[in-house]
Amino acid sequence: MESTRIIPFCVPLTPGESSGVGVVGTITLRGQSAIVWFGWGAVERREEEDCDNNIRSDNSTVAVGTGRPPMGSLSVSMPPSTRKGPSRMPTPTSQLVGGSSDEDMMLGQQMSARLAKRIGWPIFVSCSFSDFGQNGVSPALAA
Repeated sequence: MESTRIIPFCVPLTPGESSGVGVVGTITLRGQSAIVWFGWGAVERREEEDCDNNIRSDNSTVAVGTGRPPMGSLSVSMPPSTRKGPSRMPTPTSQLVGGSSDEDMMLGQQMSARLAKRIGWPIFVSCSFSDFGQNGVSPALAA
């Protein structure tokens, strides 16, 4: 039976801050495939006892934190087939679930293609940057 590893991450907009708005998401590893899910979201504090031992913490909060972005468009890329040496062929990419933003779809397709080509695994990417901050409010001002 293959194990599944879920790695939450966040990058706050204000360095050193463990709450507010930032880029949040997860990387899910299962066998030789990965799912990357990221977008704008609320950065949530994680208590030290809930975290892995290899993550540095300061004053009972973990530096990386966690968060839940909304689901965006979903792309998948398969590694290019190689018969002899590296392939110069483009990486096959498909859009599985569409979204409201062409930019999010393009970013997801580009990221999944680059990761699949570099790692050699099937890569799924869900990206959601455009839906946050509707009504004219930018993510930087929402914090």
